Amino acid sequence: MKILHASLTLGKCVEYNPTPSLTLSERGSAPLPKSMTVHPAHIPRWFLLLTALVTGAVVMALEILGSRLLAPVFGSSLFVWGALIGVILAAMSSGYAFGGWVSDRYTGSGVLAALLLFSGSWTFLVAWANQPILFEIEQMVQDPRWGPCLAATALLAPPAFGLSGVLPAMLRLAVADMDHLGRQTGRMIALSTVGSLAGTWGTAFFLLSWLGSQSLMAWLGGIQVGLGFLWFMKGTSARPLVSLMVLGCFALLGTMALNPIQRLKTPIYQEESPYQQVRIREDDLFRYLVLDRTFHATMWKVDPTTLFLPYSQMMVSSLALVAEPKRGLILGHGGGSLAKWLARHWPDLEVDIVEFDPVVVRMAEEYFEYRPPANHHIFVKDGRAFLNATDHTYDVMWIDAFARDMIPFHLTTTEFYSLVRRHLNPEGIVAVNLASSGKEGDLDRAAAVVQTMRQAFPVLTTFGVEGPWKTGMTPAKNLIFFGGRPIEHESESSLVAKVTELAMHQRLPMETIALLSTRRTKPWPPGVVLSDDFAPYDLLLGRERSQLAE
Repeated sequence: MKILHASLTLGKCVEYNPTPSLTLSERGSAPLPKSMTVHPAHIPRWFLLLTALVTGAVVMALEILGSRLLAPVFGSSLFVWGALIGVILAAMSSGYAFGGWVSDRYTGSGVLAALLLFSGSWTFLVAWANQPILFEIEQMVQDPRWGPCLAATALLAPPAFGLSGVLPAMLRLAVADMDHLGRQTGRMIALSTVGSLAGTWGTAFFLLSWLGSQSLMAWLGGIQVGLGFLWFMKGTSARPLVSLMVLGCFALLGTMALNPIQRLKTPIYQEESPYQQVRIREDDLFRYLVLDRTFHATMWKVDPTTLFLPYSQMMVSSLALVAEPKRGLILGHGGGSLAKWLARHWPDLEVDIVEFDPVVVRMAEEYFEYRPPANHHIFVKDGRAFLNATDHTYDVMWIDAFARDMIPFHLTTTEFYSLVRRHLNPEGIVAVNLASSGKEGDLDRAAAVVQTMRQAFPVLTTFGVEGPWKTGMTPAKNLIFFGGRPIEHESESSLVAKVTELAMHQRLPMETIALLSTRRTKPWPPGVVLSDDFAPYDLLLGRERSQLAE
């Protein structure tokens, strides 16, 4: 007879069964419920744990690597990172669910082999064909949010899905050791997380800079396929000929991954910096610095010191507004165009140059013939961090740290421009370059910058300078903003006279005289005031895409 006892500790009734329950050792050969069937362990425990570690590392390495694959086409905005993280999380969630379901349906290590071989094969295909796929998606979906989401889904969701399914499949195999199921589960999840940490830091801190994005993608595919093939050999009794044929197919995919389809022109040099993809391109007349998807410097090879781009000619015309400038600051080094020109034409000007990417600094010296003189001081540092740390004030400040699709938002806020004003001498001038397509999205962005700058510089003068070449975006131009006390009191005719005088004495490019006619007379519409707390800068990005696949 079953007797009910009141449970004083739990406050509810529990059923008492006088028949003692058996431990696993006492059960002997007694059958278990179907859901708790014990399978003999054929896989070494260390191999299970190693697989958990490696798959955790690879899935996070793919996420970090994905930002580099998308950057030359979609940029590296907040939207791109949001798309990558969201797509990877969705793929991992569905992969966990699928891995648990399929491992219950099909027991054994064949499930693990199939998941790893699938994810590795897809990774090989991504390494081989990511550029044409990305450019096709960019043409189909112009939205700056959903374009990166679709691209990340096509490239990275399948391997993240397959890799995530591995963990529940391994836990299913671990059921063979029921006495230590909790310990096995904890170890696998812990090692998978440690692997994720290693994959994140290793890729971001070392591997991208050592191997480059294309080679690293091929290596990750090879790791997955190699691990999957080991599980295939352990979990099947395939004939040697079949195994060789399978191995040959994956070797073909690996060869394709090491010889990717190129839509971008082959550079003369390419390097993955800690911050961006850096490429050097050239033709018969010019050499170009390309950072991710944006051209940042153009050097005329006949005379490397010449300021070839009209916007840079307009930027240096700000020198005409300051009587005998002593010290200048450049935020954004690029190919060193401004610094080279200042070293030749204003040799007595003390210049601090701030660039956050050490690879860009090196490229300026190795490929753009910038040789810093003794009075040029280069700081590898974020521009705002530099201003926070320095006690210097400046007669002229050039802020050239923006590209249309790569905007450091903390250099656009009222707090930043207040900091700029504090480091500008009372009679000093600041010149800011902002690239624009001239269309609605970019004009909203420009209006926001104007409204924000006016919090520190109430009077601004704007010049809309077109580039030297015709592009697919006919209204495209660089917007140059001048701010500071000289602008508040300088008449247009006086500015023309000063610029002309310096140009005649070869202290300014002759082209600046004509560029003064690009002065904007139409008032700027009200814009959003950007702050450190509220700077929706990515929402203000234009949707037009630069033509990099020419």
